Amino acid sequence: MVTDMTKYMSDVVMTTRIRLARNLSGFPFPSKMRERHAEEILYLVDAALKKIDRDAYTRYDVGKLKSSQLSLLQEQYLISAELAKRPQSAAFVSSDGTVSIMVNEEDHLREQYICKGFALMKAYERLTALDDGLSGVLDFAFDRKLGYLTACPSNLGTGMRASVMMFLPGLTWKGEIKNIFRVLKTRGMTMRGSYGEGSDAEGYLYQISNERTLGWSEKEILEEVSEFVKQLCAQEHDAREEMKTKVETEVRDRCLRSYGTLCNCALLDMSEFLSKIVDVKLGLALGYLTVVKGQNFELFMDDMKPAAFCLNNHLEGETERFYDEVRAETVGSVLPKIVQVVRRGA
Repeated sequence: MVTDMTKYMSDVVMTTRIRLARNLSGFPFPSKMRERHAEEILYLVDAALKKIDRDAYTRYDVGKLKSSQLSLLQEQYLISAELAKRPQSAAFVSSDGTVSIMVNEEDHLREQYICKGFALMKAYERLTALDDGLSGVLDFAFDRKLGYLTACPSNLGTGMRASVMMFLPGLTWKGEIKNIFRVLKTRGMTMRGSYGEGSDAEGYLYQISNERTLGWSEKEILEEVSEFVKQLCAQEHDAREEMKTKVETEVRDRCLRSYGTLCNCALLDMSEFLSKIVDVKLGLALGYLTVVKGQNFELFMDDMKPAAFCLNNHLEGETERFYDEVRAETVGSVLPKIVQVVRRGA
């Protein structure tokens, strides 16, 4: 019996996100509105946030940002690819980087809270507090029968998506992902790639979320997603144990070879880095590798994402080959300080 559920889930659940879709009464949906509508909505949201807490949010206007800045915000999951295409849109980001309000995306407002690990209730409480504050200032479009009115009918009702990003190498190896997807559908939920709808699953990362919002209360959504995620964690741990039993030498060899390549190369493009670092992450999950005490592997992963890496190392305007050289040098010097091999019998 698992006594510490948070610890048990920590190597399976990567992040938790709650998102709320809201629209303002008296305005067309973003796909139908004119530039003056977009500007007025931005003004109203900006004023509302300042009334709630003047210094809590930083405004990022899409039309005023460089492509590299937009890419960085996307990597941090603070804006969507759809928002980045709309010059009359903006995002308001909290000082701690956990809350963002996207304005003039598919809906007038997309409020979201994202945090590390499994914390659905924490995310829900933080975001609903913000939503309550905004609803006290803004007039949200709401119908007594249909709930919150949204641009896409699939978001009608609560307008809430509860999402959990999961690392599922064991279940992927067993070929269970298609079965899981089918089960999710029968329970009013879905599975997507790491960057949401329309994206691919990268590095065994899958996003589990509710698909139904109409006819379910917010509490019911949280309970359904939470229950399924816990079941999936148990299945993933069982699959990893089976993997270690049936193909341990082969998997261990792959993980250690990938680690060795990353620590000892002169050129490293992004696609190779991603394919090799996934094996390192798998090695950490299976106990073939370990994170050095006091080090943070996930922070290293965030810093190695393309936009973050480019900005942190002042590489804008350089050639791809130069990127690959700097990436190889950086990974080769930093990764051995963060991750080490666990020798058999140690």
